[in-house]
Amino acid sequence: MKNSILLALSVFTFSCAANQDVEPKSVTLIYDQSKLTAEIQADNHFEAHVDNEKERIDLSGTMKKLHPDYQLDVSVIKASKIKHATNQINTSLVIKQRDLEKPVLIGGVYDHTVVTDENDNVEVTESASIMSVKLSQ
Repeated sequence: MKNSILLALSVFTFSCAANQDVEPKSVTLIYDQSKLTAEIQADNHFEAHVDNEKERIDLSGTMKKLHPDYQLDVSVIKASKIKHATNQINTSLVIKQRDLEKPVLIGGVYDHTVVTDENDNVEVTESASIMSVKLSQ
């Protein structure tokens, strides 16, 4: 009888430990054809930057456990050095446990440019890009 109780207790303890969720370790910003990954720190903050000749991207925010889901507060600042334009997205979202590792759309940028040359020829360009984030384990 004593061995049966110990066996049942051991199985119960092992199954509880096996069902614990693995906490996310990073947040990835997906934009244009690029990715920027920020490691989640012990205080649940994350931050990463890209600064090159074309643009500067700042990704920052916090993650909060909601059992079993996660609240993500995200700030993205994208500054184009070529067009001298800045776009910013600040948002909060809930990411379900089952949606870890899946990109979630947080916003997009639509760019409409009209340029007239010295001969009064008009050139119109349009482009759109989206931004997504994903929590990764």
